[in-house]
Amino acid sequence: MSRGRELRSSASDVRPAVVEEASVGRLGMRGYGQGVARTLVMFASCILMGIGLARGAFADPADTTATASYRVGVGDVLEVSVFAAGELQEHVTGAVAPDGSVTCPLVGALRAAGRTVAELTSDLRSRLAHNYYQDPSVVVIVREFGATVAVSGEVRHPGVYRLHEARTALGACVLAGGFTDFASARGARVVRVRAGKTETLHIDLAKVRQGRSEDVPLEAGDRLDIPRRML
Repeated sequence: MSRGRELRSSASDVRPAVVEEASVGRLGMRGYGQGVARTLVMFASCILMGIGLARGAFADPADTTATASYRVGVGDVLEVSVFAAGELQEHVTGAVAPDGSVTCPLVGALRAAGRTVAELTSDLRSRLAHNYYQDPSVVVIVREFGATVAVSGEVRHPGVYRLHEARTALGACVLAGGFTDFASARGARVVRVRAGKTETLHIDLAKVRQGRSEDVPLEAGDRLDIPRRML
């Protein structure tokens, strides 16, 4: 009898250990499953992030609204991307040549200098839609601004400034440190060369400062001069 009780006692002692071991096994499998799930989620996130980065490498047309009115100048570096059927078809980066042209995908040299980014984009899209793609989307981005304007006369810091920083006559004067005490803001003039011909625009920057007149947009190569006031 004592032997039987001893055997039963030993068996009962072992059984909880087996149950505990099985519980640990189930917990281990559950942890393993959770680990695999976390790994899959991270993997999927990386894939989605990679897709996002790939799309982000080429700007969406909505991103160009800030520079749509910028007038392209000689020396500017333009990036042109053409999308059709939901995919990138053409992509090229190049500088605007001294003659004002830029090489665009498929259509070749296209006049760029003096035109706004919006105008250049529209023209290129029209040409591509006519001969090459059905309903293409064109994105033109100014990657580097090479165009400059010169500010001289009665400003505190005369010099040459990049056009994308000095887009208007008054803006250029502000960038050049503002007017001196002897400046004649009413007699400001812009000297501009177009197609080999020199034009002079007279601007009353005193009225522009007061909001009584519109500021004048500058173009690549413009020279803005602020004369000295007559005493």
